[in-house]
Amino acid sequence: MKKLILFFALILIGNLALAQYQGQFRLQYGNDMGFSSGLFGMNIGGEYFPVDQISFAPNLSVLFPETGKASNLHLDARYYFTDDKLELYALLGYANFRRRYEFNPEKTYENTGTMNIGAGVLYKFIEELGLNAEIKLQPQNYNEFIIKLGISYFIN
Repeated sequence: MKKLILFFALILIGNLALAQYQGQFRLQYGNDMGFSSGLFGMNIGGEYFPVDQISFAPNLSVLFPETGKASNLHLDARYYFTDDKLELYALLGYANFRRRYEFNPEKTYENTGTMNIGAGVLYKFIEELGLNAEIKLQPQNYNEFIIKLGISYFIN
């Protein structure tokens, strides 16, 4: 009987040690730059961990072209390799790029969907805040590289 209780206690402790992410929310703000397009923008998003080490991170970039309007909606899934002060992750997701052109009679509107592949790092400098750096490749969108630098706030 003691062995059975010890076995269940070890399973419970093991599950508690792994569950440090599940149910966690984060808010993020950053700036991003697309190298092929040359567009710079502000990015705001969130992140939710439905299970340990895997998160869903939707975010929206409002881009600032010289004329017209542009935005990029990202729906990414992230897998975290580490969970210390320095967190490394890989991401895979979908992006929807929208742009309205002004003063261009040939092309007035563009709406393209593409895949996101990338990686990032999050450095927690205090318990509630961290610095976030991320690079994404959008292979179906003219091999666009996007670099994002931002800050993350840990809600719980």
